[in-house]
Amino acid sequence: MLLRCFAVVLLAALTVAAPARAELSWGDLNTTRTVTEADWLKLQLAVLGLKLSYPAYRIDLALTEEAAIEFTFVASSGMAKHLTEEVGKAEAEEVISYHARGIGDQLEELIRDDFPVLWSGFDARTDIRGRFIGPGESWDDPPREIGTWLEAKFSWENAR
Repeated sequence: MLLRCFAVVLLAALTVAAPARAELSWGDLNTTRTVTEADWLKLQLAVLGLKLSYPAYRIDLALTEEAAIEFTFVASSGMAKHLTEEVGKAEAEEVISYHARGIGDQLEELIRDDFPVLWSGFDARTDIRGRFIGPGESWDDPPREIGTWLEAKFSWENAR
């Protein structure tokens, strides 16, 4: 048994110590690729959504068919319950609006800094919209809509 453990440790050490050889060619990695503004924006939106996400919520950013940027704010069950049941309507709207404005600020910075052609016609009030959703009541239920962000204003999906 001791000999078998020693052999496993020795094999693991030799495997880890051996240098790995990369299969990617630097020549291939340095070639130029043409990408449309829409495809580049979609990629940047996906990355930004990941950067803005936290354990209490996930943010998905997408370019719609109407060329608007739409975010989906997926609240955890605890956060959704807090916003819809535990705090007052005014406080919940303040928290939700805070998050929506923060997403909007990040989107404006992205468009301004990385998409100057789009920036000249960009209007955050009409070009950014969003949905706030939380989990359904039980495991089998679909996500429930909390509310929407449209024209820089939050509105509840269902009256609280």
